[in-house]
Amino acid sequence: MASWWRRRHLRSVARRELAALFDDPSRLEGTSLKAAHRGRVDIVEIEEGEGELAAVVFGILRHPRPHPFSPQHHRVVEWWRFEVPGGRPERAGSVNLSRRDGRDGEPPGGY
Repeated sequence: MASWWRRRHLRSVARRELAALFDDPSRLEGTSLKAAHRGRVDIVEIEEGEGELAAVVFGILRHPRPHPFSPQHHRVVEWWRFEVPGGRPERAGSVNLSRRDGRDGEPPGGY
């Protein structure tokens, strides 16, 4: 039971740290992340060190286009990692779901 409470506590701390990350524009500088992305992130992993939260890995579903007028739409999942406290996010990986599923950027339904 104690480990369940510990994981719950660490997840709560991770959520607060993630909120603080997106509330501070200076920590997002140099990345493609924006404050508006905050609602689209999910915690993927919590790293623990010496009994405390050490880092957070989060994922975000993106819909990048090669250029603003391109008819292509891709679904890409990106993973980002930042150290606690006060770390800046670093891109940890990504996968293009559209290409993985054998499609090459077809627009979503209705086009």
